[in-house]
Amino acid sequence: MSKKSIFYKYPQLYIWGLNWIHGTNFAKRYQYMTSFAKKGDLVLEPACGPAILANFLPKGFLYSGFDTNEEFLSYALERGLNVRLGNVLEPNCYYPADVVVVCDVLHHLKPDERKRFIKNCFSATKRVFVICEPGKKEETGSGLIYSLKRCLAEWSEKDGTSDFKVEYFSTRHQLLDQIECGFEVIPPSIKRETKDFGEDIITVFFKDIK
Repeated sequence: MSKKSIFYKYPQLYIWGLNWIHGTNFAKRYQYMTSFAKKGDLVLEPACGPAILANFLPKGFLYSGFDTNEEFLSYALERGLNVRLGNVLEPNCYYPADVVVVCDVLHHLKPDERKRFIKNCFSATKRVFVICEPGKKEETGSGLIYSLKRCLAEWSEKDGTSDFKVEYFSTRHQLLDQIECGFEVIPPSIKRETKDFGEDIITVFFKDIK
């Protein structure tokens, strides 16, 4: 297992970092993702981190999440949330849920792992599958400044599970192509909609439109 950056060791620092990165879109994107849950629904969040999503679910909803980061899980458990240890690549960590929400996870997985991850999520989904992922700007660079920015990005994204590479981020164009083809897992017949929140693209797949 690789080392963790300071952001993945201290949950509150991680949350502050996300707030700083996303600004006003921080709350907006969680509000949008949770808006697809109906009262009484079970909302499952694979790779839940410190379970920020649960803060935006009103009373009457059931929340469950799992993650490999024990510091994040301890933080969520202290808040009385239903979270547990689990790996997104293991099918036995999933169980049926009305709504499955995934936020900022794809770029932490190696490209050859993503199809398995999406398959696990979609198989567990009974009604709605929501996925939020940043689409980076298409840029190239060289020189010292570019190298420093790259090193900083790779260090800050180290979550303890693998050695993160900047190339793991999809460009906006690449991400939209993946969404269109359902990440090579979700059939084209499944209704979907996308919405932008800054650089983030949130896609909602309606597995059961009833």
